Amino acid sequence: MDEKKQNKNEKIDNTAALEQEEEECAKTEAGQSQDSELEKACRERDDLKDKYQRTYSDFNNYKKRMLAARADAIKDGQCGTIEMMLPVLDSFERAIEHIEECEEQSALADGMKMVYRQMRDVLEKLGVCEIPALGEVFDPNLHQAMQMVEPADGAVSGTVASVVQKGYTQGDRVLRHSMVMVNK
Repeated sequence: MDEKKQNKNEKIDNTAALEQEEEECAKTEAGQSQDSELEKACRERDDLKDKYQRTYSDFNNYKKRMLAARADAIKDGQCGTIEMMLPVLDSFERAIEHIEECEEQSALADGMKMVYRQMRDVLEKLGVCEIPALGEVFDPNLHQAMQMVEPADGAVSGTVASVVQKGYTQGDRVLRHSMVMVNK
């Protein structure tokens, strides 16, 4: 009987040991599965973080491109309007030259001069500058040669002898080239 009891106790001990081993394996597997789930969650987090950073960067680049495109569009529209106003400015200059040749100055002449000055001030505020030409070295980027003329006494070859029509720039853009006559 002792032997049966002993066998029974051994079976109980073996069963307890097996259960204990199974629990330890289950804990180890659970720990491993938790570790693998944690690693998986970390990888997923890193992927999402990377996607977020790329999207954020793309959006910032898009904003910068759109701001630059908008600024260019505004400047193009402004330049187009100014180019259409330049012939009006030329007409005012010719009218004022003619008025100054007359001996009689009227209120109308004074009014035209005031409008001309006002128009020049507005263009100046918009950054429009007259291209210096008379006596300058001919520059095909700024001047348009209408004719080559014989140089006057002391005039240097390749310089502008006279200006037929003034040219204008706005910043680094040429709105209209100066039409000039160049010394041979």
